[in-house]
Amino acid sequence: MRHHHRIGCWFVCCLLIGSLWPLQGQAIEPIASGPPILNEKDLAAYKQKGRGTLAGQVFLSSLSGKAITQTGIPVHLIPVSSYTRYWFDHSVRTTGCISNDDATANDGLLSRQQADCARDGLAQFLTKKRLLPYLRTTRANPTGHFWFMKIPAGRYYLVSLIEGGGGAHQDERAAGIAWLTIDLEAGEKATNLVVTNCRSSLC
Repeated sequence: MRHHHRIGCWFVCCLLIGSLWPLQGQAIEPIASGPPILNEKDLAAYKQKGRGTLAGQVFLSSLSGKAITQTGIPVHLIPVSSYTRYWFDHSVRTTGCISNDDATANDGLLSRQQADCARDGLAQFLTKKRLLPYLRTTRANPTGHFWFMKIPAGRYYLVSLIEGGGGAHQDERAAGIAWLTIDLEAGEKATNLVVTNCRSSLC
């Protein structure tokens, strides 16, 4: 009886292994995760006035090494949360409209068509009414310098879309997204910040 029992167990195991065999070599598809839900509780601390100060310069580094600035461009101060991080990773850090054939993509500079796409993505983000109470925007002067006052402590993205400077050469009129991530302590005065494209090691 014991011998027959072992044969029966062996037969059942073979059936189980045989049923699993077709699964070998098949890749398991990851579950696609969409953008996280906006949770205003994550942003509540950013709505209040603080004692911090942010000041710096926003520009693009051209292929010739010159700084590309643009008078009056908006510089956006965006709190970091799971919601804004998703947008940043998909629209700023990796611009969705960059083509693999674009030679300037690796330099953080965009073609005019790509700049239009980046502008649309930023504009759509800034129209979300529930986000507006937590966002701050200022404008850069002709040399690209900017200031933020009364900022609460926290982690922020500084983001600005430069759509072309006034230089004489074509690469000095290129467009691109300048950005920086910063942690601000309570009452900290952060000055001389460099907000630029990631062609250099400054961001």
